[in-house]
Amino acid sequence: MSDSTSGDQNNEDLAILRAILKTAVDGIITIDHKGVIQHVNPAACDMFGYSKNELISQNISMLMPSPHREEHDGFMNKYLETGQAQIIGIGREVEAVRKDGSLIDVDLAVSEVRVGTRRLFTGILRDMTSRNLTEDALRRQQTFSDNLIDTANAIVVVLDTQGRIARINPYLEKLSGYKFEEIQGCDWFGTMLPEEDQVRHRRLFQKVLTGTTVRGHVNAIVTKSGEHRMIAWSARVLHDADDIREGVLSIGNDITELKQAENQLIAQERLAAIGQMVTGLAHESRNALQRARACLDVLGLDAEDESKELIRRTETALFELQRLYEEVRNYAAPLKLERSKCDMIKLCRETWKFIEDVRANKSVHLRIACDADSAVCTCDRGRMQQVLRNIFENALAVAPDDSEVTVRCRQAIDGGRPMLQLTICDEGPGFTKEQAAQIFTPFYTTKTKGTGLGMAITQRIVDAHGGKISVGEQKQPGAEIVILLPNGESPVV
Repeated sequence: MSDSTSGDQNNEDLAILRAILKTAVDGIITIDHKGVIQHVNPAACDMFGYSKNELISQNISMLMPSPHREEHDGFMNKYLETGQAQIIGIGREVEAVRKDGSLIDVDLAVSEVRVGTRRLFTGILRDMTSRNLTEDALRRQQTFSDNLIDTANAIVVVLDTQGRIARINPYLEKLSGYKFEEIQGCDWFGTMLPEEDQVRHRRLFQKVLTGTTVRGHVNAIVTKSGEHRMIAWSARVLHDADDIREGVLSIGNDITELKQAENQLIAQERLAAIGQMVTGLAHESRNALQRARACLDVLGLDAEDESKELIRRTETALFELQRLYEEVRNYAAPLKLERSKCDMIKLCRETWKFIEDVRANKSVHLRIACDADSAVCTCDRGRMQQVLRNIFENALAVAPDDSEVTVRCRQAIDGGRPMLQLTICDEGPGFTKEQAAQIFTPFYTTKTKGTGLGMAITQRIVDAHGGKISVGEQKQPGAEIVILLPNGESPVV
């Protein structure tokens, strides 16, 4: 290649380099080994608010805030002596000073070049102020969102597009008993929903992913302990910055207690209607039943032996009819408790003796096993005897001869409250799944006689004491009923 051709190429390269330096978006500053500015491009001038002539031949430290300004020459000398770089060849974010004294954040990358015997250092600077302000605003927004989610008195759930748990908030952790680390990445439907609801809610989830917004949808979730909680949901699809679906955001409110209160109110209204109807019916029928019994008494005076047996059976049927009227009326009537201190073990023995006629044809024994120092609680003695009688009579109805009905008692804690727990077990066939689910439902019975109100009344009485009654462990043979009663005074519910 000729010298003229080589010179033309060099001139072209220089022209290209000058054009690059002139049009570069980032600031470019070159200094010598003493830190004196040799060259700046227009972007650097605009970045710092100086003209080119104001920067050329000045020490680069003029663009640095204290204490870096005073320390810069020492760093340069140390590098020249030892070769130990603190910034050369390493990109980092630093603060710089503009002409008006304001500080800006710049991303600085420094490289060293040698031109003949000269050592030059070129810094490429990018103004990070806007980006940092944006990032800071995003961080504040993220912090605000995190605080809002973490402190919200509502459930917050984020699911990915496969229905896996991507995030839950502390409120759901406390409500469900699950820590986020336990269920992160798990299938929401299989983990938190009742089995019978899973298919239906997967379909709803798919609809939300397509853009359907859900508001006020109510379904149950299952806690770690197996408790069902009723939740009212709002849900919408989540998109990222590129409008790609990321998953579903759901906000839920626990309405379990509200639903229970609503159901109790409906039940009370129904009971009031039943009570009014049955009270009127019992009042009208009482006179008719009394007249019928009086007529039977007169007939019995002159009746033959065979007729007397028929009269006796008729009187028994009339008494049973009257008892059924009274049972329904008692179920519907308001509960008014007269509380006093009561030894529940002593009451169990008295009640067992009281139903001696019921167990006359069976060899069934009562066994008391008390682990508590005291089985005394504050309750309505008559009402609790009614509870025990219903449970004992049900046990006797299914207990085989030469078996036991066992009462166990112990101190317990429920919801932070001290409670007395009574567990009553028999040795009969136990409950079927349906019986365990329906035992406290009014008018549900497996017997050929009765109204099916005995255990429903039992539950009302225990609830009114501020306690709980439930079916215990399902074991064969035998059924188990568990009663929790407050040790102290409790409000009527």
